[in-house]
Amino acid sequence: MLFRPCNVANAEVFGIISLGGFPAFPGYLERIGMLASRVLSRFTFVAVAASCVLGTAPARATDLALQDAVSMAGMQLYLNAGAPALIIAVVRGDEVVIQGYGETAPGNGVEPDEHSIFRIASVSKVFAGDVLASLAAQGKLKLTDPLAKYAPDKAPVQTQGRPITLLDLATHSAGLPRELPDPNAKPSDNPFAAFDRAYYWKWIGANPPAYRPGTTTLYSNLGFGLLGDALARAGGADYSTVLANEVTKPAGLVDTTNVLSDAQKKRLMTGLDPFDKPDPNAPVPDVMYASAGIYSTAGDMARWMRWHLDGARQGKEAFTLAHTMWLPYDGLKSVVGTEVTDADGMGLGWVMSLPRNGAPLLLGKSGGLGGFMSYAVLSPNRGLGVFVVASRVNFAMFGNIHSQVRELAAELAR
Repeated sequence: MLFRPCNVANAEVFGIISLGGFPAFPGYLERIGMLASRVLSRFTFVAVAASCVLGTAPARATDLALQDAVSMAGMQLYLNAGAPALIIAVVRGDEVVIQGYGETAPGNGVEPDEHSIFRIASVSKVFAGDVLASLAAQGKLKLTDPLAKYAPDKAPVQTQGRPITLLDLATHSAGLPRELPDPNAKPSDNPFAAFDRAYYWKWIGANPPAYRPGTTTLYSNLGFGLLGDALARAGGADYSTVLANEVTKPAGLVDTTNVLSDAQKKRLMTGLDPFDKPDPNAPVPDVMYASAGIYSTAGDMARWMRWHLDGARQGKEAFTLAHTMWLPYDGLKSVVGTEVTDADGMGLGWVMSLPRNGAPLLLGKSGGLGGFMSYAVLSPNRGLGVFVVASRVNFAMFGNIHSQVRELAAELAR
């Protein structure tokens, strides 16, 4: 789908033109034919609806080259993903394109759109980076604050050469394990129930980091769990409230949350687990909210990308902090788990790539959880953002999604 924002009575209204989304069935040619027929059959009807929504707002030409590039990239991503559904959202300047392919649940015949809800998985980490940057810009914390400053009840935090800082946690350079399930957790049908805040702090109080902080990268969900706890204390509320205050409300997000309402649950897509079974969508504990806890929609992800790009264009301090490479890979002892290929360093949760091979400076973050694979890319210097989500967890897909999205970013940045 393609939608264009316009301001009417200080509210953002979206005119919508459908460009695709089709039930999955075998055969590339049949799929392409179905896509084309839907483009032609829907254009007139929804264009009229868009004119009604836009009212007397001045007409603006749609960027057909952008539309075509996104359509082709989205189709290729969907065909390669083997997922029940895939959604792509692209922001470039004032234009926003959202396209959905497949079905929100296998066999239901319902196409995904900008209102369909999914998990963004570890893309949640860059939202935590947004919170960190916002609080730092307001002087409520410093990126170099030691984690110990925000420990509950002055709990001890072990060190290795120097204290762990909030920046170390945000750049995966604190020397902490990837995961830390509580070995004494009670058996549960929820695979996330073993991750416990009290155990996190107990463990960090008894175990030093594996490496001196800032000398190596080890991807760590534990680290972002601790960071989320620190951000909550610095922000003076629980993490979900601080996230809303610093990110979702300022960005105008309406469906981005850690806990779905009953109404939102009806729009939740069904994702497949690594064994191609419907994922039960188990809730995560609040200590995982900063690392992988967010639900969202393509409409909200487009708004969030535009918020980032507008903030960068306006030179706002929080976005300067959020888009800075804080830890170059060059000179580190090792780089593990942080998307090393074609990357040059870490931002606040972002994996950053310097311009090369026609691609601009890119900030990227991927995720996989609860039946969904996601990937977000920003190019602040080019006013460009791309988000893709597929409703199937297949980690072999990551490399393909990354390369195709980077290729699309290079094409659109010209």
